[in-house]
Amino acid sequence: MKFTTLVAALLAPIAVLASAAVETTHPEANVNAEGLINILATKKGQLYIKLNRANNLRNKDWFGKSDPYIEMWLDKSYKQRSKDTNGQSPVFDETFCFYLRPGQNTLNVRAVDKDTFRDDKIGEATISLDSVINTGNSPAQDYNLPKWLGLRSDGSLNMQMQFVEDRSP
Repeated sequence: MKFTTLVAALLAPIAVLASAAVETTHPEANVNAEGLINILATKKGQLYIKLNRANNLRNKDWFGKSDPYIEMWLDKSYKQRSKDTNGQSPVFDETFCFYLRPGQNTLNVRAVDKDTFRDDKIGEATISLDSVINTGNSPAQDYNLPKWLGLRSDGSLNMQMQFVEDRSP
Protein backbone atom coordinates (compact mmCIF):
# COMPACT_ATOMS: atom_id res chain seq x y z
CA MET A 1 0.00 0.00 0.00
CA LYS A 2 1.34 3.43 -0.94
CA PHE A 3 2.03 5.91 1.82
CA THR A 4 -0.44 8.49 0.42
CA THR A 5 -3.19 5.85 0.27
CA LEU A 6 -2.47 4.86 3.87
CA VAL A 7 -2.58 8.48 5.05
CA ALA A 8 -5.84 9.11 3.17
CA ALA A 9 -7.38 5.99 4.74
CA LEU A 10 -6.32 7.12 8.22
CA LEU A 11 -7.54 10.70 7.74
CA ALA A 12 -10.90 9.85 6.15
CA PRO A 13 -12.74 9.35 9.48
CA ILE A 14 -11.28 12.62 10.79
CA ALA A 15 -12.43 14.52 7.70
CA VAL A 16 -15.96 13.14 8.09
CA LEU A 17 -16.06 14.16 11.76
CA ALA A 18 -14.63 17.60 10.97
CA SER A 19 -17.16 18.09 8.19
CA ALA A 20 -20.02 17.16 10.52
CA ALA A 21 -18.70 19.53 13.19
CA VAL A 22 -18.46 22.35 10.65
CA GLU A 23 -22.01 21.80 9.42
CA THR A 24 -23.42 22.01 12.93
CA THR A 25 -21.35 24.92 14.24
CA HIS A 26 -20.30 26.98 11.21
CA PRO A 27 -22.54 26.61 8.16
CA GLU A 28 -20.19 28.65 5.95
CA ALA A 29 -16.93 27.05 7.12
CA ASN A 30 -15.17 24.70 4.80
CA VAL A 31 -12.96 21.66 5.21
CA ASN A 32 -9.78 21.64 3.18
CA ALA A 33 -8.19 18.61 1.48
CA GLU A 34 -6.47 17.53 4.68
CA GLY A 35 -9.75 17.58 6.60
CA LEU A 36 -8.83 20.70 8.57
CA ILE A 37 -11.49 23.26 9.36
CA ASN A 38 -10.78 26.70 7.93
CA ILE A 39 -12.72 28.99 10.26
CA LEU A 40 -11.00 32.14 8.94
CA ALA A 41 -12.59 31.51 5.54
CA THR A 42 -16.04 32.05 7.09
CA LYS A 43 -15.46 35.61 8.25
CA LYS A 44 -16.87 38.56 6.36
CA GLY A 45 -16.60 42.26 6.98
CA GLN A 46 -14.80 45.46 6.08
CA LEU A 47 -11.09 45.49 5.34
CA TYR A 48 -9.50 48.93 5.72
CA ILE A 49 -6.11 49.41 4.13
CA LYS A 50 -4.06 52.54 4.78
CA LEU A 51 -1.48 52.98 2.03
CA ASN A 52 1.19 55.12 3.65
CA ARG A 53 4.01 55.29 1.10
CA ALA A 54 6.14 53.44 -1.42
CA ASN A 55 9.89 53.02 -1.15
CA ASN A 56 12.47 52.73 -3.94
CA LEU A 57 10.06 51.98 -6.77
CA ARG A 58 11.86 51.16 -10.01
CA ASN A 59 11.73 54.04 -12.49
CA LYS A 60 10.12 52.82 -15.73
CA ASP A 61 10.39 56.15 -17.59
CA TRP A 62 13.18 56.70 -20.09
CA PHE A 63 12.96 60.45 -19.68
CA GLY A 64 11.57 62.43 -16.80
CA LYS A 65 10.26 61.38 -13.45
CA SER A 66 8.25 58.34 -12.55
CA ASP A 67 4.59 58.99 -11.72
CA PRO A 68 3.40 55.83 -9.96
CA TYR A 69 0.01 54.78 -8.67
CA ILE A 70 -1.07 51.67 -6.76
CA GLU A 71 -3.85 49.24 -7.67
CA MET A 72 -5.43 46.89 -5.08
CA TRP A 73 -7.99 44.13 -5.44
CA LEU A 74 -9.38 41.04 -3.74
CA ASP A 75 -10.77 39.70 -6.99
CA LYS A 76 -10.43 41.12 -10.48
CA SER A 77 -14.03 42.36 -10.61
CA TYR A 78 -13.39 45.25 -8.20
CA LYS A 79 -10.11 47.17 -8.19
CA GLN A 80 -9.28 50.34 -6.35
CA ARG A 81 -6.43 52.64 -7.21
CA SER A 82 -4.53 55.43 -5.54
CA LYS A 83 -3.97 58.90 -6.87
CA ASP A 84 -1.03 59.51 -9.20
CA THR A 85 2.11 60.76 -7.50
CA ASN A 86 5.66 61.74 -8.45
CA GLY A 87 8.99 60.13 -7.69
CA GLN A 88 10.28 56.73 -6.69
CA SER A 89 9.41 57.01 -2.99
CA PRO A 90 6.00 58.76 -2.98
CA VAL A 91 3.80 59.38 0.04
CA PHE A 92 0.20 58.36 -0.64
CA ASP A 93 -1.52 58.62 2.77
CA GLU A 94 -4.77 57.11 1.42
CA THR A 95 -7.26 54.68 2.97
CA PHE A 96 -9.18 52.07 1.00
CA CYS A 97 -12.11 49.93 2.08
CA PHE A 98 -13.05 46.50 0.71
CA TYR A 99 -15.91 44.27 1.72
CA LEU A 100 -14.36 40.89 2.48
CA ARG A 101 -16.56 37.89 1.70
CA PRO A 102 -16.08 34.38 3.13
CA GLY A 103 -13.15 32.69 1.42
CA GLN A 104 -11.35 35.87 0.41
CA ASN A 105 -8.04 35.94 2.22
CA THR A 106 -5.64 37.37 -0.36
CA LEU A 107 -4.96 41.00 -1.26
CA ASN A 108 -3.28 41.74 -4.60
CA VAL A 109 -1.31 44.96 -4.99
CA ARG A 110 0.41 46.36 -8.06
CA ALA A 111 2.57 49.45 -8.52
CA VAL A 112 2.12 51.02 -11.95
CA ASP A 113 3.88 53.91 -13.70
CA LYS A 114 1.39 56.19 -15.48
CA ASP A 115 2.30 57.00 -19.06
CA THR A 116 0.58 58.83 -21.89
CA PHE A 117 -0.08 55.83 -24.13
CA ARG A 118 0.36 52.72 -22.01
CA ASP A 119 1.01 52.38 -18.28
CA ASP A 120 4.01 50.26 -17.21
CA LYS A 121 3.83 47.70 -14.43
CA ILE A 122 6.52 48.35 -11.83
CA GLY A 123 5.89 45.38 -9.55
CA GLU A 124 3.21 43.41 -7.76
CA ALA A 125 2.68 41.25 -4.71
CA THR A 126 0.10 38.94 -3.17
CA ILE A 127 -0.50 39.46 0.54
CA SER A 128 -2.13 36.91 2.83
CA LEU A 129 -4.89 38.39 5.00
CA ASP A 130 -5.08 35.49 7.47
CA SER A 131 -3.22 37.38 10.21
CA VAL A 132 -5.27 40.57 9.95
CA ILE A 133 -8.53 38.59 9.79
CA ASN A 134 -7.52 36.64 12.88
CA THR A 135 -6.24 39.57 14.99
CA GLY A 136 -8.35 42.42 13.62
CA ASN A 137 -5.42 44.60 12.58
CA SER A 138 -1.82 44.65 11.47
CA PRO A 139 0.66 47.41 12.23
CA ALA A 140 2.25 49.47 9.47
CA GLN A 141 4.76 47.31 7.67
CA ASP A 142 6.61 47.13 4.36
CA TYR A 143 5.45 44.67 1.71
CA ASN A 144 8.10 43.85 -0.86
CA LEU A 145 7.37 43.93 -4.60
CA PRO A 146 9.63 41.02 -5.63
CA LYS A 147 11.29 40.63 -8.99
CA TRP A 148 13.06 37.65 -10.56
CA LEU A 149 11.73 34.95 -8.22
CA GLY A 150 12.31 37.16 -5.20
CA LEU A 151 16.03 37.61 -5.84
CA ARG A 152 15.61 41.34 -6.52
CA SER A 153 13.08 43.96 -5.56
CA ASP A 154 11.07 46.52 -7.51
CA GLY A 155 10.49 48.46 -4.30
CA SER A 156 8.09 48.14 -1.39
CA LEU A 157 4.77 49.47 -0.12
CA ASN A 158 4.18 50.53 3.46
CA MET A 159 0.63 49.72 4.56
CA GLN A 160 -1.38 48.98 7.66
CA MET A 161 -4.64 47.04 7.73
CA GLN A 162 -7.70 46.65 9.93
CA PHE A 163 -10.49 44.10 9.66
CA VAL A 164 -13.94 44.75 11.17
CA GLU A 165 -16.01 41.57 11.19
CA ASP A 166 -19.64 41.72 10.12
CA ARG A 167 -21.52 39.52 12.59
CA SER A 168 -24.95 39.93 11.04
CA PRO A 169 -26.56 36.73 9.71
